[in-house]
Order: sequence, then C-alpha cells, then structure tokens
Amino acid sequence: MDRGEAFTTFRGCVAEVLDIEPDEVNLDARWREDLDADSLAVVEITLALNDAFSIKIPDVDPEQLVTVGQAFDLVADLAGVAPTA
Repeated sequence: MDRGEAFTTFRGCVAEVLDIEPDEVNLDARWREDLDADSLAVVEITLALNDAFSIKIPDVDPEQLVTVGQAFDLVADLAGVAPTA
C-alpha cells in the first residue's frame, strides 16, 4: 500500500465515523475546529483505523495530534507505509 492509498483508506474511515464527505478530510484539517470531532468520535475513529490498517494505535495525548495530517503520519508509520520521498 502506498501513501496515497493509505490516505484514501484513512479519509474514508474518518468521513464515515463523522458522517461527512471524504473531501472535507484533508491533511491540514483540525479535528475539533474544522471537523467537529469530539472525544467520542475520536475513539470511534481510532477503532475504525485499527481495523482498517490492522494496527493498534496507542493512547496518545490529543494535544499532540491536532491535525488530520499528524494523525495520518502516526497511522502510516504504524502500518509501515513508507514516507513520500
């Protein structure tokens, strides 16, 4: 799986949980301010991503993952998706 495919999967999981259009999920979007994701939604997103990528996302301080891009980087790293050259 390359980084583009991984982000498509990531975006789909987030959009489904938040009941929004996938296009609204971009790397610069902030979870709370832009996507209106509350703490329950974040838990649901985490579970969906764990299943979709066959990983276990560790408990992370939400202050560390403010944007979608930060969370995607964590997921991609855990899933072994190579960074873009």
